[in-house]
Amino acid sequence: MYKDFAYIYDKLSFDLEYEKYSQNIKRLCDEYKIKKVKMLELACGTGMLTQYFFDDFDHIDALDLSQSMLEVFSKKHQEDNVSLYNYNMVDFLNENSYDLIVILLDSINYVTDEDELRKLFKNSYKNLKEGGLLVFDINSAYKMDQVFGSNSFVYEYEDIFYTRDNIKEGDIIDMELNFFIKNNDGSYKRIVENQIERYYSIDFMKALLKNNNFTDIKILDEDTFAQVKDYSLRILFSARKDKNERR
Repeated sequence: MYKDFAYIYDKLSFDLEYEKYSQNIKRLCDEYKIKKVKMLELACGTGMLTQYFFDDFDHIDALDLSQSMLEVFSKKHQEDNVSLYNYNMVDFLNENSYDLIVILLDSINYVTDEDELRKLFKNSYKNLKEGGLLVFDINSAYKMDQVFGSNSFVYEYEDIFYTRDNIKEGDIIDMELNFFIKNNDGSYKRIVENQIERYYSIDFMKALLKNNNFTDIKILDEDTFAQVKDYSLRILFSARKDKNERR
């Protein structure tokens, strides 16, 4: 996924409010009194969110499964306090290392296997320092059913024309994206991407956090930073690794 798409990802993300999302996370860090020493961002993409933390943390580890995404990241940003890792976020282990772990922009929904998701949360707990904070989001039931659904979409933005055809079966949405990128000679290059997301309920995610010994769980509408509504699009979770964890 994202092999060629990485090079146009930034342009197609023009409507995502990365700075606002980063401010939400920083606000949570303040509320939980998190030290801003070392941060881990999983599924970091091209660094569109990461860049807003460069000046806040002494060191940032940014990880993505796509080498192409990380290549774009490294071309845009050359920060001495940032290390990039091409790795599967489910398997990543660096125990007791991070004050903050961030998994944003429905990256959780792309983990369609429940056992893999449980492993991700288990490892995230291990990777946090005592008292460290995990922040992540998921697409809401409303978004997955009413916005995505089994629907087709057509978009045009600057030199890019693309379509998306969704097929929803149960909790799974299978998306086929066709991108047509205008070349300098007026011809178009076609890029085809297939993506699959799975819906997870708020109750399921809350139980998953509790089963992995996370505490101080907060659940918010990511766009409003307020109580979740029936029409909320993204649900933001935060939870702490217990300071008094028994060893």
